Amino acid sequence: MDRMDAAPAPRPTPDVARRVEELLREQLYEMGEDVSHLTAEAINAKMQCILEDDGSMTYYWDEYPILFVTPEIRENSVMWRMFTRDDQ
Repeated sequence: MDRMDAAPAPRPTPDVARRVEELLREQLYEMGEDVSHLTAEAINAKMQCILEDDGSMTYYWDEYPILFVTPEIRENSVMWRMFTRDDQ
């Protein structure tokens, strides 16, 4: 099946986005970053998110992967699995 025939990749809900942000903050804190003082410019300069065709995302900080988010598509829903750098 080519990409045009494939179902669109699932999109995270606001609850999933909040949990991703929470995990990113935890990971940065564990890496020694003072999360409360990070500016939008600093985050923009150091954070990168790679989005795959299946909807999975890998977040990088300074080119180091810190969070992996993958959708698990079920019959009537999507479960989002999240793995930190410690889980890998």
